[in-house]
Amino acid sequence: MWIAEFSEAAGLSVATVRFYVRQGLLAPGAGVAGGARPYLEFSPRDLRIVAAIRAGQAMGMSLADIKLLMNERRAGGRKLMLQTMIAQRDRLSRQAKELAAMVRFIDAKILWLRDGASGTPPEPPKVGTAAGAKRASRARAAS
Repeated sequence: MWIAEFSEAAGLSVATVRFYVRQGLLAPGAGVAGGARPYLEFSPRDLRIVAAIRAGQAMGMSLADIKLLMNERRAGGRKLMLQTMIAQRDRLSRQAKELAAMVRFIDAKILWLRDGASGTPPEPPKVGTAAGAKRASRARAAS
């Protein structure tokens, strides 16, 4: 499939697809259609790669980290991938616990507000990350 069809199927802009190609994240074939100018020709495999890139980004990985892991996989290595996946799982587990604590705090705060905001307001949870600490600080300031 050509770039316009691929970008639509992948849910990416053509500019993003071209960026991924320039960065070496995607390596489409070169086809010739309607003349001597080469066209980028994408396959279903490229759609799977985009899905992996998006999953990595959703886990908080940078494109540079994703590319490093993709290159290791292509080279047949697994050690770095395993270490990275374990570290990402641990980081996401910590984030999930922090988010669950924040939801409990928000629920308690909503209940406190609905009950007339009398008495001591709920204490925000203690969070372990810098981003979490900023959220907790903003939550304290709001209470």
